[in-house]
Amino acid sequence: MKDLHPNYYKQFSCLGSECIETCCQGWKIDVDQSCHQKYEELRRKFDDNKIDKFIRKNSSPTSRKFSFIEMKKNGFCPFLDESKLCSIQKKFGEDYLPDTCKTFPRRTIDFNEIQIKTLSLACPEAARLCLTKKNAMDMKIENNNENSFLKIVPSYLHNSFTIVGEKLFNKIYFLLKDKDIDLRSLLIVYESIINEQKNLERNPEKIDSVFDLIVKNSNNLNSLNYKNSEIKLNFLSDIYNFIQNTNPNCSLYDILSKAHDELVKKNSEPEKAIINFKKIEKKFLLSFEKENNTILRNYFLNEILGHAQVFTNEVPNCRNRFYLTILCSIISKLITIGITSEKSKDLDSQILINAIQKVAKNFGAFVLVDSNYEYEFHPEIYSALRRIDKKSIFNSLFLLFS
Repeated sequence: MKDLHPNYYKQFSCLGSECIETCCQGWKIDVDQSCHQKYEELRRKFDDNKIDKFIRKNSSPTSRKFSFIEMKKNGFCPFLDESKLCSIQKKFGEDYLPDTCKTFPRRTIDFNEIQIKTLSLACPEAARLCLTKKNAMDMKIENNNENSFLKIVPSYLHNSFTIVGEKLFNKIYFLLKDKDIDLRSLLIVYESIINEQKNLERNPEKIDSVFDLIVKNSNNLNSLNYKNSEIKLNFLSDIYNFIQNTNPNCSLYDILSKAHDELVKKNSEPEKAIINFKKIEKKFLLSFEKENNTILRNYFLNEILGHAQVFTNEVPNCRNRFYLTILCSIISKLITIGITSEKSKDLDSQILINAIQKVAKNFGAFVLVDSNYEYEFHPEIYSALRRIDKKSIFNSLFLLFS
């Protein structure tokens, strides 16, 4: 079995009770049927009233989502002890944990022959390791360093679509590793090449020429100026109102509300809000993003690798993994601009890192899961994006990111 992972992956070690927040705070933790049966045994054996009180059976249980752990009103898991560690794991071991608790923050695309491993940036320590170190996303393949081609598709899944997809993934991944490529150009290239994948499946010999042409054209599109400050502020209000109405107790709400108050509520006149936003954003784009290029670049590298199946899976909605990556980066940038404006000081890289971590931890608020376990945007988020561009979710996201 080949193990493909970025450099920072093996450096990770859980901080335990020293971590600034708990893994599952604010989440709904699904419990599979096998794990639920173990909890039933514990309840009978130890007469544990917490299991009766906080393990809730789903209304339409499945083997993967048979029940769930109901969090306390403050968003914390009821099974945490005084040191913020899991009392179930302490007493009975890891085998009694739901899958999410066993694996977080580790993410694995398991192909049997190949395992692609990354960490979820919802974990503060994972975010620190990934986003602050320049070589964090250098790849490790078993005991070897990164080479010129990353095999992400096992031999038993080879067909015309996956073979082309693997080549396109490599071109996108190594293009992003090139620090001279602007992130906006990268997004255009990614979307364009995915749109061409079916054509390239029929004409694989054209991959290099088509890719080079798309990269060249993306530079021309990227040079265009977009008047999008008002669009961004309206979208920030949409996201703020959505979280306020659906999950005001989540860890994202506090920093999101601060950003919204500073950029929107504080200015009674919309024109003043736009002027203030442009001023702070100009500083963000011209100085901060250049000086801290590693943060967003490593973020996209980590998420593109962690969702590599976008290039190899023809299941509907799989592409939404890419769109969700862009959405989370947009919200993180808006929060960073808002908090910087509130503090009236120079941009601090830690503000952006914290924002990415909080948004990553609460991305589930923005999506629903379909029957193929793929993401589709929550109807209210979808409507907010459609108000920007009725025909294209990508165009909406690109305008917000630019």
